[in-house]
Amino acid sequence: HMSEDLRDGGNLGEMVRRQFRGIAGVAGLLTPSLPGQAARSLRQVQASSGLLYDVLRRYDPDHLLLAQAEREVFELQLEAPRLLAALHDCQRRELALCEPRALTPLSFPLWTESMRGQLSTETWQARVRRAAQQLEKRYERLA
Repeated sequence: HMSEDLRDGGNLGEMVRRQFRGIAGVAGLLTPSLPGQAARSLRQVQASSGLLYDVLRRYDPDHLLLAQAEREVFELQLEAPRLLAALHDCQRRELALCEPRALTPLSFPLWTESMRGQLSTETWQARVRRAAQQLEKRYERLA
């Protein structure tokens, strides 16, 4: 199920396309420049591999090289086994919801962004600076 969710969300298609470029090169599907000709530019290689990827994806979606590219993205880039283990670990843990009376160091950046759109006589930077000083004083007293 996780692989389907990753496939449906995010930018997996582009990651697989980039991985396919390397695989297609190793498989010999992308011809190098001929002797006496200028080397192919990265743009030309990207265009060739992209076209090949699109054709295979459309007309032979079960092609072995497409499957290999997707498998490498899951295993090497997304580290799917590690991600799955972390999700299982999170699932076993108990969630503890706390309602702190004051801003915490992790909530402060979110709070400052929410203040950005509010009208005030002071600048946003001045309000953030003042709030940070108050927060530091509060935590110094607790320490």
